Amino acid sequence: MQSAESIKRRIEMKEKNEFISESPIESTSIKVSNDSNSNEILVFTSFCNVYKVQKKEIIDKLQALQKIDLEPGEKPIYLTGEKKYTGFLIVAFENGKIGKISTDSFQTEYARKKLKNAFNSESRLIFIELIEHDIDLVAISSIKKIVLFNTSQINPVGSRTTKGVQVMKSKDGSSMIQVKRLENTKLTDSEYYRKSD
Repeated sequence: MQSAESIKRRIEMKEKNEFISESPIESTSIKVSNDSNSNEILVFTSFCNVYKVQKKEIIDKLQALQKIDLEPGEKPIYLTGEKKYTGFLIVAFENGKIGKISTDSFQTEYARKKLKNAFNSESRLIFIELIEHDIDLVAISSIKKIVLFNTSQINPVGSRTTKGVQVMKSKDGSSMIQVKRLENTKLTDSEYYRKSD
């Protein structure tokens, strides 16, 4: 007969395997976010640039890609409306750090079409999303360690190149390989993984 502890360990391992089975964000895929209440579309790229396209110039959000001049080898990774430059851009990196950038740091006085250094380039980006309110996120490492945390635990900054704060520490050479919204995971006992302040 199996003990309650061994059953719990089996459930945890099953959840971790289900969670890790999906690939992290890659520079070849484009994540598209809601653009309601926005005048501009922001296109973030693999070269840490952000391009700004006036929404009135396009019918479909993906048409924004036709309005920008990418550098050789540069790929778009995230499209979003700027939501009146309120809220925060969450960026997560392979080194276990996560940054919370105030969206108004992307606002410019003049209609600039391109901003360099849209996010930090020291570690590989694995997650990017514009949020209007704090949310629960789940991070997983290459050794299947799981951490649940709320973005309210990360102080917002005005610097677009913030290195972020350490949410997951490396162990035995591990790295953070994926970050997802809690509601997009299959964790059944999610509070077990909650990171305290």
